[in-house]
Amino acid sequence: MQKKWMLGFIVALLCASLVPGAAVAKTRLVLKSARQTSTYYTFAVGQANAIMAGDPDVEVTVEDSPGSMVNVKQSKTRTNYLFTSPPVLIAAAMAGKGKFKDGGYDQIRSLWPIPGLVMHWVVRKDSGVTSLRGLAGKRFIPGGAGSAGARFTMQVLDVIGVKDKVKLLQVDLNEGVQAVKNRRAVGFSTASSAPASLVSEIAATTPIRLLELKDADYQKVSKKFARYIIPAGLYKGVDKDVKTISLLVGTYTVASLPDDVAYAITKAFWENRKVWEKSHPAMKLVKMEGLNQLRAKVHPGALRYYNEIGFKVADALK
Repeated sequence: MQKKWMLGFIVALLCASLVPGAAVAKTRLVLKSARQTSTYYTFAVGQANAIMAGDPDVEVTVEDSPGSMVNVKQSKTRTNYLFTSPPVLIAAAMAGKGKFKDGGYDQIRSLWPIPGLVMHWVVRKDSGVTSLRGLAGKRFIPGGAGSAGARFTMQVLDVIGVKDKVKLLQVDLNEGVQAVKNRRAVGFSTASSAPASLVSEIAATTPIRLLELKDADYQKVSKKFARYIIPAGLYKGVDKDVKTISLLVGTYTVASLPDDVAYAITKAFWENRKVWEKSHPAMKLVKMEGLNQLRAKVHPGALRYYNEIGFKVADALK
């Protein structure tokens, strides 16, 4: 009788394993990025597709966001959470500076680098504005409210002495493009890898000019930003190279993400490079070496993968 009972129990277990509802549940993650119209949202979709291609037990949902500030703020309260941000914002959060004085951001962990933010200062060609200083007295949208681009623009306008002279409009960047088309503002700025979709969109119908940051002015912000050249011809009507600035961006998570999950998604991300390279031309420029510039410690699960492949992670990030 006992043997029959045991045999029946084993059969029941085997049958249960064949029932669809009894399958092992997937690990569900959220990747919070940027506005759906932005290049960074496209990057996020590419990352999610690569992770899911490499690990079928993981499901990644991409969420849009008004900006990196929101992404970092939410790291305090969310679990199974991935997000993108410039490292400079991560450093400020961990130090409890500026808008992060509330503290509690010491649980942020690095995963991998993605293409950097490139500042685009766009104006209507018929506005008569030919330089950043020429924005004085004009209505200009510094970037999406709460976005990294808006902060960087105001920092630059401040160091060149015109921040208080420009009529800065605080609106959603999607509204900003229409505001420029309708002449309610002379221009807008956006921080996005080139080519930026918003810039390509407006250039297709409205003649534009890209303002550049002169060498002497760049020296005033060179400790924070790298030099970047937007090549001639990248955007319709822009027929010369434009000197601007850029800032690295990374994908981060929180310490509560299980080590095995962090390991699996990091491995899936790097070993499915062809998937995320297809999402946008700028993704082809991603180099693993950028990891060491992300400022936050690398998640232990991700660190395990980097150690396995022999990549040298900076001691300060271990």
